[in-house]
Amino acid sequence: MDIEELTRGAESGDVVAQGVLGLCYLEGIDVEIDFVQAFRLLSAAAEHGASRPIACLGRMYAEGLGVVRDLSIAKDLYERAAKRGEFSAQVALGRIYSQETANDRDQNLALQWYLEALKQEDRVRDCDELREARAYVASHRKAQ
Repeated sequence: MDIEELTRGAESGDVVAQGVLGLCYLEGIDVEIDFVQAFRLLSAAAEHGASRPIACLGRMYAEGLGVVRDLSIAKDLYERAAKRGEFSAQVALGRIYSQETANDRDQNLALQWYLEALKQEDRVRDCDELREARAYVASHRKAQ
């Protein structure tokens, strides 16, 4: 990945470059992990409605990566991205609601978001998150 080129693009306002470079800083891809830069760049891309950066910001809040952990903000961000079809945000919401409490409302929300994620099976490469969604839905159906 050409970090210098991404940096030039991000600084000139290119939303895709901001999102990609923000993810690089979040994950430490070809750069050192830098949550301050990740947050700045992902926020800039998110302001333009880019769903993956919105989901990445949700992860930062969910895990307390460079920000104070706040599950309420994380869920709001994940939901914004999930409603736009962001697979990782749909799975993250399924995971949060399935583990949050044992009440039926949360379990139903978990099932709803995992089912949304599974609608993308044909577009998503087989991964742990897809297997997680399948397993949750299968176990929920067995329990009924």
